[in-house]
Order: sequence, then C-alpha cells, then structure tokens
Amino acid sequence: MRLDELTIQEFKNLRNLRVTFDEVSPYTVLVGENGSGKSNLIEAITLIFRNLDLDEEAAFGYHLKYRCREHDIEIRADKGCRPRFWATPVNSKEIKELTSRRFMDTDDQDRPLYRPAFVFGYYSGPSDRLASLYDRHRERYYKFIIKPRSKREAHGIVSNALRRLFYAQTLHGQFALLAFFMDDAAGAADDRAFLREHLQIDSLDCVLFSLQRPPWHRVGGDPRFWNAVGEVSDFLGRLYAAALMPVRMQRRIPIDLSKNPSVECLYLFLPQPRALESVYALYQNQYAFFTALESTYISKVLSEVRTRVRMTPEAGGGEVTYRDLSEGEQQLLLVLGLLKFTAEDETLFLLDEPDTHLNPAWSTQYLDFLDRFIRYRSSCHIVMSTHDPLVFSRLTRSQVRILRRDTKGRVVADVPDQDPRGMGVSAILTSDLFRLRTTLDRETQESLDRQRQLA
Repeated sequence: MRLDELTIQEFKNLRNLRVTFDEVSPYTVLVGENGSGKSNLIEAITLIFRNLDLDEEAAFGYHLKYRCREHDIEIRADKGCRPRFWATPVNSKEIKELTSRRFMDTDDQDRPLYRPAFVFGYYSGPSDRLASLYDRHRERYYKFIIKPRSKREAHGIVSNALRRLFYAQTLHGQFALLAFFMDDAAGAADDRAFLREHLQIDSLDCVLFSLQRPPWHRVGGDPRFWNAVGEVSDFLGRLYAAALMPVRMQRRIPIDLSKNPSVECLYLFLPQPRALESVYALYQNQYAFFTALESTYISKVLSEVRTRVRMTPEAGGGEVTYRDLSEGEQQLLLVLGLLKFTAEDETLFLLDEPDTHLNPAWSTQYLDFLDRFIRYRSSCHIVMSTHDPLVFSRLTRSQVRILRRDTKGRVVADVPDQDPRGMGVSAILTSDLFRLRTTLDRETQESLDRQRQLA
C-alpha cells in the first residue's frame, strides 16, 4: 500500500489541496506551523478509507491514486456521491473501471484486493476527533467477538476483516507490553532485547486485572463475569483459572465531584509471568493474545490493568509499574507494540505527532524504531506529522511535505528545497522546513543585529 497522489476539493481548511507522495519510500513526514492543516490532512485520508471500507458515499470530493497488491488504483468522488474506481495492473497499460462490488472483493485469505488491508491511526493529543472515525469499525468488531465461538466459526469471517481500521488508545500500551513477554521465538527475543536496551525493562513481574460490572445486561453467559459471552468470556475464564485467589468486592468509582457510585468489582491477580504464560499458551500467537486482551476493554468489563515489570541492573533493578514509566516510554511502547501486533502487509499508518514525548536521542532514531517493528514494510506506507526537527535528520526531500498557506490563504503542500539528511538541527530549523530566522534566543539575536547596524 503506497499513496501516490491526493487532491481534496474541500475539507475543513483544505481547499483544492493537491499532495503528491513518493511511492518509492515507505515514509511521508508532514511538517508545518500549527493550524497549517497537517492533522486535517491525516483526518481526511482516514475518512476516505473509512467510507471506502464501509462502502458509503464520499464525505467530500477527492481524487486519489495509490498502489495496492500490484495494482495502480484511481478513485474519483464528489461529495455525497458514490466513488468511481479504476485499476491498472503494474507494468500494464490496461485500465479497467471497477464496480463497487468488485472494488470490495477479497482474496481467498480474506485480504482486500484493491484496498489497504489495514489502516492504523494514532494521535497523541487530547482531542478525540480522529478516534471517532474508527468507532463504526470497533462496534462492528465488538458485535462479532461477543458471539459464541461456534457462531463465530460458522460465519467463516476473519475477525480482523471486520476491523480494517484500528485506532491506538492509551491502555493498548500495557497490552503490547504483556504481549512482548509472551513468546519465546527468536524475533520475540530480539524485541525483549530492545526493551532492555532502550527502556531498561528486563522482565515481567506480575499483573493485576481489575474488572467491574459492565453497563450492559445479558442473560445466559458466564455468571462469574456478569454473563459475558464470546471471546470476552473465553479469555476471562482462562484468566480466572490462572489467577491467585480471585477477589470480588464492592468499590466506589468516582464519576465527578458529586457522584461516587458503588460498583461490583472482580480482581484477578497473576503473581508470576508463568501464570500469564499458561493463558497465552491457549492462543495461536501474540496477535491472537493481544486481541483477547483487547476484547475485555472494548466490552467495558476491564477497569484497569496494573502491570509491574523488573528493571535491568543498569537502571537500578527493582520493580516499577507501567504507570511509573515516563510519558515518552509509554508512548513508544504503545506505538511500536501496536505496529508489531496489529499490522499486516499492505497497511497504511496514519500517525499524528507520535513523537510528542520522546527525548532527542529517541527522536533521532524514531524512524529506525519504526523500521524495526513494522512487518511487511516494503508494502506499507507511514504518513506522520511532527514538529521535531530531529526526526528529519535521516530523510530526503522526497519523503517530506511542508504544509503552509500561500498568498491567498489556501493550504498548499510543498517539497523542501534541500534534503534534510546531513543538514544538522540548526540548518533544518532555519531552512524552509521551519523557516526560523535564527536558532538564537531573541535577546541575543537583537544584540547581534544592533552590532551589525553599528558596524
């Protein structure tokens, strides 16, 4: 999956915006001032593929070109209308118009033929405007996983096919951390080596799952878990069997300053890693285990997870909880873990400022980290926005797009004048990427200007 060209007629502050992408590179990094339209562009791309996957009318007019599974795809759409589709096999000049039904086709492994297999979204800010675009897919996926196993298997549907769009949320970071320690394959050993080298996390110590009575009411499920059914019931039953003395009690949950209702809670404590490993052994791989973990969250049974890890001797040893990790460490675990456990080939990653909390050393290596954890990178495309000049240190100009306003106030997307690679931070900041006049503080620069005037 590689984006080639996108023209947006009108979406928020984007009007007649044309953006070209470098099909050769897996990266397109967006830069620009606040309010220049970076987040709106990522939101627009999300909305396009959301409506395509749901087979709905276009939310705005656009013209899109991309490459997917050895086909060059072209889509034209007017606002409120059904898009039109064309496909051209790579190394061929034969253009075929596709019907909507044909465009939605999948292969014998239930992978889309003309659409990305997966669209992964992440936004580090407090707004949930991007998250809401993923709600329909999460709801569709949830309705499937609460079905009994016999009915899920009878449908012959791959659960991931119902959730082509996936949005990363805070709690997913702990799920990813648990999944990292649940596999003994060679690749998993490399992953744990990464955790030791960069996060000083040596091993998993213990886990506490805090469950609470969900808002829904159901009859006929597992009474231990408020009649939960499907994947949720299966996973909780396995956790319950592995837990040390499950405890059930009433607990007051603060909602606001005036409301603290009493809610029935269930605590499942796994005192050692091997207790969780016994649960993991019942699943096929890390992705299946991660999916089972997440089922408790989207079904609103899980209140919180308290994960405790053991630190390396270089970090002082001892145990810390996931909450004790810094914002940057949690953010890195969240993004890298989810890219590893959820992505497939032909995936589109839309990351809005995923490096917000990273230190300079990690910022410089951030794209290397992505390279390390994204499988099938040769068939994936990562579109990310950032304000960090250090992220650009290894990029060429074709991998960067500068969003700015022209003399008429319209947003345009430009290619930088020079390759950021090799420029250094000061040169990057004063280049057309950031357009700073100087990297000095204002008072010092004013003194220098005055000195030049007097000279």
